[in-house]
Amino acid sequence: MDRRALYILTVITLIIINGCQKEQPVINRYSKIPPGTAKETPESDYHPPRLHSNEYNKPVPLGAVSTTGAEDSPFIPADRKELYFFFTPDVSVPPEKQLLDEVTGIYVSKYSDGVWQEAERVILQNPGKLALDGCEFVQNDTMLFCTAREGYTGLH
Repeated sequence: MDRRALYILTVITLIIINGCQKEQPVINRYSKIPPGTAKETPESDYHPPRLHSNEYNKPVPLGAVSTTGAEDSPFIPADRKELYFFFTPDVSVPPEKQLLDEVTGIYVSKYSDGVWQEAERVILQNPGKLALDGCEFVQNDTMLFCTAREGYTGLH
């Protein structure tokens, strides 16, 4: 095969590969929260947390993390200033339907300049494949998490 044919074949292959790659869409998690939803706060909670130690502060919503959706399983790794958490916009939706809402999953907010930054989705699955990730634990460069994934059965 001459150089020109090899060059053309390489260019065509790169175009095909680039065209097949699907980028994960970034969807604003706030846009999926049902209208009229209110966040439960200690003031409106029928069973508010009671502090039995002066080692802790009263709970307050965390600006860049708290929404009127549901945040759960917060985790701050010991070695960095990040807050990982599970988010779903509507707890009344069953998990098999949360899987399809495009925003339910693990998020991270970074602490910078004295404030928690806007949370970003942690993408742990290939674009176009379904995954419902949660209950995260992070240590160094390793994340352990629970997941329900397209194509998997049993425990992984």
